Amino acid sequence: MESIDLQNVTDRAIQLLEKLISFPVLGGESNLSISQYIEDVFKEHDIDYHQVFNEDKDKVSLHCRIGPAVDGGTILSGHTDVVSVEGQPWTRKTFELTRENGKLYGRGTADMKGFLACCLAMIPRLQQAPLKRPIYFAFSYDEEIGCLAGPALIEHIIASYTEKPAYAIIGEPSSMQTINAEKGIGMFTTTITSSAAHSSEIRTSVSAINEATYLIQWLNGRMEKLLHEGKIDERFDPPHTTIHVGTIKGGTAVNIVADNCSFEWDIRNIPSDDIQEIIDEFEAYCREREQLNSSTNSDFSISTQANFPVVLSLNTPENEHIVTMVNQWTYTDVPGTVAFGSEAGQYAAAGFKTVVCGPGNMAQGHRADEYIAISQLKKCLSFIDKLMTSQIE
Repeated sequence: MESIDLQNVTDRAIQLLEKLISFPVLGGESNLSISQYIEDVFKEHDIDYHQVFNEDKDKVSLHCRIGPAVDGGTILSGHTDVVSVEGQPWTRKTFELTRENGKLYGRGTADMKGFLACCLAMIPRLQQAPLKRPIYFAFSYDEEIGCLAGPALIEHIIASYTEKPAYAIIGEPSSMQTINAEKGIGMFTTTITSSAAHSSEIRTSVSAINEATYLIQWLNGRMEKLLHEGKIDERFDPPHTTIHVGTIKGGTAVNIVADNCSFEWDIRNIPSDDIQEIIDEFEAYCREREQLNSSTNSDFSISTQANFPVVLSLNTPENEHIVTMVNQWTYTDVPGTVAFGSEAGQYAAAGFKTVVCGPGNMAQGHRADEYIAISQLKKCLSFIDKLMTSQIE
């Protein structure tokens, strides 16, 4: 094939990005507007695609195949939702594209509509290529609130094609460098329920707030215990599993023993730590506190609910073919790691050899005046072209 006309395809990607960011679809909201636009692009190019709806039919993931129905293809994965701009001091329009000094501003430019735009911009070239192995697009919803749509999308991909894809590249912003490992994430809400009493009776009552402090100290101590046990992975920063309490609320008045308290906390685990083991140990400690306080207050209870299913960690060996090839295409000497979560661990758990590699940097995502450099889009487009060429050879 002729070499890629990078300027022409970059202009196309910018036009697509301008349209994609105009859809202010937040995690948890219906994404039918942006998905309809993407479907229109697929229809324009006569691409047969699949829809994976949620139960209420107000959200949909999309996937398609370009190329022959043979084993060994590669999935390019992204999500259509973004995080809120509320309370952020934006100096530019949030859901309109602003171009300044080689940068494209707007919510979602980096995380991760820039990647989606690059995928869509490359459709004509991918269709013209004599591919020997297919390339798939897989675009999900509700990634920003816990990677909720990933499992169903992956299951549908496996069921929809007679062939088996081998690899998955998740286009989260990584400055177009290879990421072969991610921390997992679990977010939880723990609620303590007791009975109200006059504050002078604190010695004969059970304060839900006081009990929360015991639980929080246990979580802090569990993180320190992991460190003392030498559970370290120097690839990450910080190089260990973290446990953090982010919010706490409870009680009704200073002179009333609190009958309720709740706090939100998270675990971000290195791949070698078992997040479920930590959760089980915490639950066992909660049962101990319940038993200890049951004689004083029979109504006392502690419950913990996951805010969303645990997001799996990623740990693809450096010698895997997908890692070495993406390293080569991105001029990465040593693959990196990130502490944020993505759908990568879900793809890996389903049997696909998986890496993260996408345009932009998370340092620009999730904050005011989010942007992506045009140079990053060009690198991504060149990357997809190299992936395409590898599927021809």
